[in-house]
Amino acid sequence: MNANQRNRLTSRTTWERVGSWFVFLFFLFGFYVNNSGGLLDLFSPQYGYQGWEISEWLINYEGGFVRRGLLGQALLASEQAGMYDVRVAIQLIYTLSSVVILFIIGHVFKAEGWSPLLLLTGLCLGYTLFNPWGRKDFLMLALTFMIFHCYRTAVTRHQRGIAAWILLYVLSALQLLAHEGSFFFTFPILMLHSYCESRSHNLSSSRSAASSLLRFLPVLAVMAAVIIFRGNNHVADAIWASWDKVFATYPADGGSQIGLGVQALTWDPVTTFNKHLYSAYVGSDSPSYWGIPLALSVIVSAYYLLTRIDSATMGKSRPKQPDRTLLSNVSLVQFISLIPMFTILSCDWGRTLPYWMLSTLFFYHIFKHDAGTFPACLTSVSQATQRFIGNSKLLSSRFTYLLLVLVTPVPNYFAPLNHLNTIQHRCYLYLSDAINHISTLLMS
Repeated sequence: MNANQRNRLTSRTTWERVGSWFVFLFFLFGFYVNNSGGLLDLFSPQYGYQGWEISEWLINYEGGFVRRGLLGQALLASEQAGMYDVRVAIQLIYTLSSVVILFIIGHVFKAEGWSPLLLLTGLCLGYTLFNPWGRKDFLMLALTFMIFHCYRTAVTRHQRGIAAWILLYVLSALQLLAHEGSFFFTFPILMLHSYCESRSHNLSSSRSAASSLLRFLPVLAVMAAVIIFRGNNHVADAIWASWDKVFATYPADGGSQIGLGVQALTWDPVTTFNKHLYSAYVGSDSPSYWGIPLALSVIVSAYYLLTRIDSATMGKSRPKQPDRTLLSNVSLVQFISLIPMFTILSCDWGRTLPYWMLSTLFFYHIFKHDAGTFPACLTSVSQATQRFIGNSKLLSSRFTYLLLVLVTPVPNYFAPLNHLNTIQHRCYLYLSDAINHISTLLMS
């Protein structure tokens, strides 16, 4: 390599670092815009009881066993032991779960040598850190990380196997009884891994499937229970009435009206599924089929950014290159598992995308040395896709990665239906207002 080539390479690397830092700081600003006040309002809650961010936590078992009731029952029991503002307790729990998930993510990214560039885009953290809009998401993802660790211990360390399985079942019950949606990004991939592991030991497909189902039978039983006991009007009324004393002592707007999270227990499943599917891809306020290609483009971009996570660097050294085929395998399995959440069960892509991205990175980090067993057809698809990206000068460019990080329209919370409903646009408006304000002051 001659001097001119070295100079061009150094210049390209410098501009790449500058671009990475620019994108990172832009989204760091976006994080501030969307979350400033979350911590400041911790002990002076601005939220009423009726909104999703508080009311979902209030679901309990006072009307009988029902999905998502475990945490609400614990909050009610502790409230009865000593009166307190449950909204403060909920915000404190969410703040602690945000700290825990940040610690886990920091550990994973440091161990893998990945740049934190992708974290703040909304694909991973969704801009809901320290903000109760995230509800139980980070708590569930933290439990997913621990369940993955328990499973790996159970299948690789025979001396601790039984204890690890027992702990896995306990954590799984806590997770599913807190929110059943966690099933989709936690257990299908573990069941697939269990099946493939059995097949690698020359067991038949039927015996491997039976073995996998047997291992996760307690998990499936809990999931079946929360599906069957979805709730109804009687249960919702009993739950809300159980908090009357708290509402009277710590009044807030909407305390007398049943909260949205509790109301959801009364929703008709078919109507709910249709509403979510329609909202996620067409839109409910101003329906447009342009939302479908936009939503699909976000999914494709998220897959690309996830599997090429080592492309960007903000320091002097290059991140460690991951096993892209394995990373692709894991991300595809997690996406397929989450299709119910991406379609009929949720229109909140600001939650579903972090489920996909973070659970993929967690599984890869924990199983990268012993998770080579995936179906051959899936591995072939991953290899072909990554080979296509690697052979394309445009797609393999680090600047393409940075550009997609910058422009992928990931919204603050709802499905990506509107190009203007994005973090990028909100940051632009915020900066534009600040510049206009400063210009006005200078000119006056």
